[in-house]
Amino acid sequence: MSDESLDIEKAVLARWELAAGEIEKALEENLAVAFLGSASSGKDSAIRALFGIDFGQVDPIPGSTEEVRVAAVDADSRLLVINAPGFGDIRADVDKRARAAMEQLDIAVYILNCDGGATIDERNDLDAVRALGRPTLVCLNKIDLIRPGQRETFVDATLTQLGVDPEDAVVTAFDPLPVLSDTPIGVQDVVNWIHKNLEEDGKALLFAKNLRNRAIACESIIRSAAKQAALAGAIPIPGADATAVTAIQVRLISNIAAVFDHRIDKDLILFIMGEALAGSSKGFIRWAVGAAKAAGWIPGGQVVAVATSALGATVSGATTFGVGKAAVAFMENGGSITGTEIREIFDLQAFAWKQSNGKN
Repeated sequence: MSDESLDIEKAVLARWELAAGEIEKALEENLAVAFLGSASSGKDSAIRALFGIDFGQVDPIPGSTEEVRVAAVDADSRLLVINAPGFGDIRADVDKRARAAMEQLDIAVYILNCDGGATIDERNDLDAVRALGRPTLVCLNKIDLIRPGQRETFVDATLTQLGVDPEDAVVTAFDPLPVLSDTPIGVQDVVNWIHKNLEEDGKALLFAKNLRNRAIACESIIRSAAKQAALAGAIPIPGADATAVTAIQVRLISNIAAVFDHRIDKDLILFIMGEALAGSSKGFIRWAVGAAKAAGWIPGGQVVAVATSALGATVSGATTFGVGKAAVAFMENGGSITGTEIREIFDLQAFAWKQSNGKN
């Protein structure tokens, strides 16, 4: 075994059990996501696009009313989805169970039908939802019904009318016209926003694991990990002290395995990280080592100056992004993927991250 492989193995073994424990704890959380909006705004389509369930065919939680329906997405009822009309329409007569679900929600998704624009009642509904103090995303749905040349103006005007920050709004078409798209539009943006707002509470993984599209679920996880690694600023290449970044990458692979219902073990992590990061005579790792040496790093020596530089952030983010993409490919192929294929995917994706985010 090469020195590089031994370095990676030691780092992984020191962290994989901790990562597995974190995954187990995260999947024991409880999460409630509410989809609100006027009739025909697209709530059912949104739930179907995200979770792959037809709300009209799932059994509601006992106590849900016809106006407010609460259903479990997973078998353990840890993720509850609430489907409700405008918030102002349900407060007066909602029963005890449905009211409790609404009061305990973690995330609210308010869906507006773009075909007709926003009304004063919808503005009042949205204000009532936001008054709960929960993160609230506004989906400007059915954007495919607005002429392309008018969409930007429409979106700006509608968000101003609703008093919504553009960062808390997404343009969507959960059930688009077939001539425009055969898949829902804007789902990745919705997932990214929800993932970001659930991370602090440790509920992002439970959300991701129950999404209909695993690739979309993992994209948010990978990009978040890459950003964390870039902020950590260490150099995750063989021979460098990259404790923080290695921990992020071990947790990243563990999270992806959880999304794919794959058993999380050290051999899985060692194989993916070892093939991606060790023993490359060419590709991204070779470039990273050369760039680090040019910046004054000596293998086995101090890397402080390099680690705190833009180069450190670029290499950390890029290697983490590449490792994550390689892990997804491994899971999608049922584990039947060679080391050569992992390195090819890693190099392609790491260089793509460097080009998009790096300054070196």
